[in-house]
Amino acid sequence: MRKFFVFISIIAVLGIACLSSCSKSENGKVEFIPFQETVDGQWGMISMTGEVLFSEEFKTKPTVVKDGRFFVRKKNGGWEMYSSETKPKRIGAVEYAHVSGFNNGVALVSEKGKPVSIIDTDGKTLKVLDKLEGKIVDGVRPFKNGFAVFMTEDSLYGAINKNGDCIVKPQYCSLNDCGDGKFIGINDKYKKDVASQKKDKIKISVIDSDGDILFEINGGKYSDIGESYNNGLLAVSVKKDAKEVWGLIDDKGEIVVKPTDKIKGIGTISGDMFSYNNGEGWGLMNVKGETLIRAKYEYLYCDVDGSILALIKKNEGTIEYKYVNEKDEQIGEETYVRATVFSMFDGEHALVKPNDKIFSIINKEGKQLDGLPDIVDVSTYEGEDYVSSDYVDLKKMMQELNISETTLSDFSFKTSPKEAVTILVKAGQAIGNKSHPVGTPYWYDYTSNVGLSKKVAGVMVYTNVEFNDNLSRQTYRTKRVIDYTIGDYYWYHDDKIPTGYVWNKTSVRNLSLFIPNDGRMKGKLHDVFVTLCAKFKTFGKIVKENNGAACFNLKNGYKALVAMKKDNVVAFWGSGLKDFDQIDITEYENVSEDDDMSKISFGYLNRLFPDNVKDSELDTDSVAVVDSAAVDLAY
Repeated sequence: MRKFFVFISIIAVLGIACLSSCSKSENGKVEFIPFQETVDGQWGMISMTGEVLFSEEFKTKPTVVKDGRFFVRKKNGGWEMYSSETKPKRIGAVEYAHVSGFNNGVALVSEKGKPVSIIDTDGKTLKVLDKLEGKIVDGVRPFKNGFAVFMTEDSLYGAINKNGDCIVKPQYCSLNDCGDGKFIGINDKYKKDVASQKKDKIKISVIDSDGDILFEINGGKYSDIGESYNNGLLAVSVKKDAKEVWGLIDDKGEIVVKPTDKIKGIGTISGDMFSYNNGEGWGLMNVKGETLIRAKYEYLYCDVDGSILALIKKNEGTIEYKYVNEKDEQIGEETYVRATVFSMFDGEHALVKPNDKIFSIINKEGKQLDGLPDIVDVSTYEGEDYVSSDYVDLKKMMQELNISETTLSDFSFKTSPKEAVTILVKAGQAIGNKSHPVGTPYWYDYTSNVGLSKKVAGVMVYTNVEFNDNLSRQTYRTKRVIDYTIGDYYWYHDDKIPTGYVWNKTSVRNLSLFIPNDGRMKGKLHDVFVTLCAKFKTFGKIVKENNGAACFNLKNGYKALVAMKKDNVVAFWGSGLKDFDQIDITEYENVSEDDDMSKISFGYLNRLFPDNVKDSELDTDSVAVVDSAAVDLAY
């Protein structure tokens, strides 16, 4: 189909280099990691010095141990906290909905049905993060270097310290985690310019840990920037002869390493050294521009105390790992199938995989520890990378959805096609280009629906308005063409010449609402279903129902259906529903919410400019606004 909707990320203005910090960790040491001694066995804990704390204890994979604590996910998706003892003891709340893992004595959690909180190692709540700077908190990313970035329900970012005090006000549409005492963000006042890719109008702010702006970078100055500062340095790139070249700036925005043809990419930074790519491979360079290791590796990761993890491509699809120093001298004698950096754990030990069957632990000299048990699988998972609030105010949700016999959110049965698309344009969810501007009827001659995604009371919902005809149509003028003549007679045909597109005069057939059990909605679908049914009871009378669906005759003559499935709740109402004697609702009876752990989100790590983000192009036929089974029943 030639037409489609585009949903544009507000942070996809530039690309981003996958840059990682490589200084000694300020985020606490990993004391034990989960391991299995047999395939499909239960999980135990082993330290990076080879001490087995316990074995064959948990069926599900725990998080690593930090500050003497770890978390284990239950079958229903919730978390429990345990002490790191030979016989682990459960501590804290009965169950947590989301957890970050501990970081220097504190962790971010949300209990079932509650906002995000900061807790100590005893499970004591130090601060409830329900509101910050007068704004409701949607969720918080884990503490990094003593600070955590939070997001409000209206999608603004700020940052807190470990006490929960707001140190960067929520006024940014994007904000990276703290690196080297600094944040990188874009103020919300540039949101429209970000969405429209007007880089020259955007200012990228470098913010210190007091929330003060150190300096700003014009969005058009660099084609790409790094995730965060490290050792006072930040990687940046510019276009030179249509090719991207890289350099480094300091914490005043001054050039330290001038972007040059020799540097096609920058990886990790350690002290005055950094890994670089010359277009053919990865090597090591210092800030003086001196090459320390020739660019011959598949990748180089600078680690603590001058150690470097090197990746070597042996053949197509095969990578080997080894450790070297800045002189390219190998540390130890072995190469590995897989390997980690030392800074991932205690700075003194690394996890390696000598072959496809077993894991091992090495010290800084590259020697494997003696007396290790069989380790067939391990985990380095520390917790969720976005701790979402688990509190949902259903009363507020219903108010913000503006549900009535004739309305749903911004739509109503009086909404015209042009008005519906205008709503889509204001939400930044309509497509356009230079030839056919955003929101013009050119884009809508093939569809009778307008779907809108929006956050309501901190929950993503999908609303839809369906018309009786397509929203627009193509217009024509007639041109008579003489085919041939004989005497006084002639033969002709009329050609239709396209002249443009206009909105159709068509009325709304149905309004519909789709609420999936994503994020904080997990476990709350039945409450939503009951709340929606109670709402529609005020508009009319129930004609048929079971414990998973209800059909209503509304006072204004319309029909309505509310139904719950394993992973969503839908409601739609209007003149387009079938007669209720033709609707079979038995499939919704005794339905229970899906507890499949694979569908539980582990959150996300927001970046200023995500890797390879492109405008998603969705044909409207595939936009999920209502459950297909429910539609089949209703229409």
